[in-house]
Amino acid sequence: MSRDVLVVGGGDPAAALAAELSGDVLVAAPEPGDIDDGFVDRLARPDGTAIDGLDLVVHALYPERSRTPAPIAAMTADDWAAACDDPLEAGIRLARGAHRHLVARQGTIVFCVPVVGAAGAANLVALAGLAEGLRVLARSLARSWGSDQTSAHAVTLHPSMFLSPEHAAAAVDATALHDPALGRLPSAAEIAAVIEALADSRTTSGLTGASLVMDGGTWMAG
Repeated sequence: MSRDVLVVGGGDPAAALAAELSGDVLVAAPEPGDIDDGFVDRLARPDGTAIDGLDLVVHALYPERSRTPAPIAAMTADDWAAACDDPLEAGIRLARGAHRHLVARQGTIVFCVPVVGAAGAANLVALAGLAEGLRVLARSLARSWGSDQTSAHAVTLHPSMFLSPEHAAAAVDATALHDPALGRLPSAAEIAAVIEALADSRTTSGLTGASLVMDGGTWMAG
């Protein structure tokens, strides 16, 4: 039986991971304001059939306002809402809407977050706040959904998966103490394989609320 997978987010890392994940993969790239508790129920597969159960949901929804560096002192309340509060609330609503579909399959939701939340980065305070909010959300869902045999995890990725090359290089130069311990960054295929392992009950049925870092050993953040 093929695995039913929903990837939510536009651009990378959502697009890169969707191309590597196995199963029937549906990609949705909404704006944060488009997501309400009924968002998942309204989605349809390419053949027009409605979603009725999900084995894996991958959240990687980061609007451009979240990915664009801005001095926090220069941000208005509306700027902060667009870059941090609104996409975080969208993550909460996505989880609520996906819950019954995940319970039907004893599935898994994985939040992909940038390591800037743990390592820090100049002028990316909103992105860091969003990342850490989603990481805490994953752990809270793990606690709340455990009795349903439904799991939640966070996978922390290198800034280059989320930011333009220029902005990613600036973030790395300002915070990384050394090059990746492995001598390279993990590929999208390697990250997708770990996400699929987290959703494989044969090997990880006793695991929920995990927070894994896949940055090649650049920061080794907890």
